[in-house]
Amino acid sequence: MTTPITPQLPSAAAAAELGAHEGTTSTVVEEPTPTEMFRRQANPRPGFVFFVVFAMVGAGAAQMSAALLTLTLKATELSADAATTTISISSGIAGILTLFALPIIGSLSDRSRSRHGRRRPFLIAGAASFALGGVLLGIAPNIWVFVAGHLFITLGFVAAGVVTIALIADQLPANRRGPASAFVSLGTPMGALLGTVVALPFGADLGPLIGIPTAVAVIAMVLLAIVVRDPQFTHRRDTRSIREVVGIFWVNPLKFPSFTAVFTSRMLVFSGVAALNGYQAIYLLMNIGLAPAELGSAILLTVVVNTGVSLAVAPAIGKLSDRLGVRKPFILVAAVILGLGLIFASMAPNFGVYLIACGVVALGQGVYFAVELALATSVVPDPDNPAKDLAIIKIADNLPVSIVSAVAPALLAVGVGASGGQNFSVLFIAGAASAILGGLAILFVRAAR
Repeated sequence: MTTPITPQLPSAAAAAELGAHEGTTSTVVEEPTPTEMFRRQANPRPGFVFFVVFAMVGAGAAQMSAALLTLTLKATELSADAATTTISISSGIAGILTLFALPIIGSLSDRSRSRHGRRRPFLIAGAASFALGGVLLGIAPNIWVFVAGHLFITLGFVAAGVVTIALIADQLPANRRGPASAFVSLGTPMGALLGTVVALPFGADLGPLIGIPTAVAVIAMVLLAIVVRDPQFTHRRDTRSIREVVGIFWVNPLKFPSFTAVFTSRMLVFSGVAALNGYQAIYLLMNIGLAPAELGSAILLTVVVNTGVSLAVAPAIGKLSDRLGVRKPFILVAAVILGLGLIFASMAPNFGVYLIACGVVALGQGVYFAVELALATSVVPDPDNPAKDLAIIKIADNLPVSIVSAVAPALLAVGVGASGGQNFSVLFIAGAASAILGGLAILFVRAAR
């Protein structure tokens, strides 16, 4: 049973707190904010962080197993000749859906006054979306059912991402968010590793390849919904104008410069990562000289190195950041390490050296993941309703893929003569520059250290 919360706070308090964040003069209101009262009522159970992380890992397993393997196998089963087109159409629609769904789901969750809580209904809806998507993808007789299955899986993943981040902001104080944020940020690569390992024994058998990761996602999200203390949030909800409805898709960069700096930093850093991840397979074939038969095991090895190194450093760095009370120096150092790893990868003469470069990139990612999301939770424009704004931060995870895809052909063609070829060095060095610029962008955050 949930407990309604009726906060005794004037609506000006959020503005007063925000003014303090951004360095303006304001009167400090001593009464607790609605979110502080909510956090006291929520009182996370022992194991709260485990179940939040498990939900994100399960969602990552279902999403990434589809992205890395099962979508390709199913599209080929439908029509080998049209498989590339099918995947391109489906991925394009899913990408657009993600950009719109992130802030919409976040805003709806913030505004929910369900007696079951603000976040729990969206966990259940996300689990149901995963289940439906898995079934549709498995039985799809044509491209339209295929696309529908992909879209429902995408919606489940979006719901998991929004809710897990929002729960951390809801229920953990700022000085305890480092390790939790680190593990949630690593949920997708951990899920990718889990999905890849699950695939190994089953070859191309789509039933278990789709069913097992999907079942893990559903179980993990339902378990979190059962375990989490998610009281009813009864703080007054104003009606919205059309302008305010449209406004859920953006945050005013002039009014909230610290939030904008975090978004910009994340987008630039993730653009560097996208430059490597999006083109590493063809780079290994064309520049490193791997045979096509060796590619699958090579990619799996890079995933293991990436996830293993990131997991080894992220929790410890998150805890250290919590203890020191600073985030920005860690982010700057992480971006520089990541950039150096990309430069190293651009010069790799063989797969062994490339794998070491991936380890350097993973080290930078681990440090970055350990603190960046925790910093984002402390600069949201509306601390009482963080899900929508944190969902906008998540858009910075998705935009880089489109940006890199658009500029990569021009970068790959730099200095290439009539003999053809691809200049991967320019692409990776550009990615390194983007990552380092992303680290420098964090210095413009004024609302947190």
